[in-house]
Amino acid sequence: MARFLISDHHFGHDNIIEYCDRPFSSVGEMDTSLLNRHYGTVDTDDLLVHLGDVAMDMSTGEDTIAYFEQLDADLLVRGNHDVGLDPEDAPFPVVDHCTLSHDGYDFYCTHRPADVPDGWDGWVLHGHHHNNDTETYPFVAHDRRRVNVSSELLNFRPLRLDALTDLFESCPDGSRFRDVDAAGEYLDRRE
Repeated sequence: MARFLISDHHFGHDNIIEYCDRPFSSVGEMDTSLLNRHYGTVDTDDLLVHLGDVAMDMSTGEDTIAYFEQLDADLLVRGNHDVGLDPEDAPFPVVDHCTLSHDGYDFYCTHRPADVPDGWDGWVLHGHHHNNDTETYPFVAHDRRRVNVSSELLNFRPLRLDALTDLFESCPDGSRFRDVDAAGEYLDRRE
């Protein structure tokens, strides 16, 4: 069993295609592609922590529940577009934040990096900023111990937590990678 992370699928959100320059011609194509990439990456016995904005669901929570269940995900760290979901109505755990540990690294998981408590000394896993400001919120900002797991920066595929910690071990302090492709190119050059 592996642990995976992702945020900001925004299922059913037509405007996100233009807003984040997603490579899809319609919301139907986007939703199908996001699900197919998920199924091609995550096995049924794996654990998926979703860091928010599953769907564009500001009122009832029904879309968030439906898509979250299609992902067979395990824990939702609620994002600003999941506000229609009452955690008590969800058939899965819904939290505002959580912490994870792996290979000696401690992670604070939140949707918005601005919500990290003062004094947190470990790494921060977040979403919310998509690919709109990768100078400030890149995939990995080793110098700030921040990781942006917005789906656009992960090629719309969940990221294995152990692959992330392996990347940390392979990179010098201060490394910054715009997205997973840039991190992969760096690792390929080292071989």
